[in-house]
Amino acid sequence: MDINYIYILIGILVLVITYLFGRLHAKQKPQEIPTDLITLYKQAADLPTKVLQTIQGSINPQKGKVAELLAYAQLRYDYDRIIPLGSPIDFVGIKNNERIDFIEVKNGNFATLTEEEKHIKNLVVTGRVHFRLIKISDEDAHKYISAQEE
Repeated sequence: MDINYIYILIGILVLVITYLFGRLHAKQKPQEIPTDLITLYKQAADLPTKVLQTIQGSINPQKGKVAELLAYAQLRYDYDRIIPLGSPIDFVGIKNNERIDFIEVKNGNFATLTEEEKHIKNLVVTGRVHFRLIKISDEDAHKYISAQEE
């Protein structure tokens, strides 16, 4: 029975020490967060350029996706069908009996196309866009399905 009391006493002692340790750390004041813009600007200016580029890089794709979503909502009234591609061109818009458009959405003040987007634009402008029909026989499709099941 004495051993049980010792275990209980050690358990209570551990709980008290843990509680006191937690209280000690809770009393430390958190660092004040500056609310004025000048202080925030000075602190941001002190950040390394790479960190700022990383932050900006993570924001830009999100802004781009929002711009694409807004563009899609706007474009759906101009076309009978809009096909989202994602990359390198954002959408293909089909206006039945009129035209097919390749659509690239850019946000911000500068609409700079990537090299790949410029190349695709050049192919469209120079008329080097074609329609291709590829026919697969039922026999070939069946062979592929059979191979996948094995």
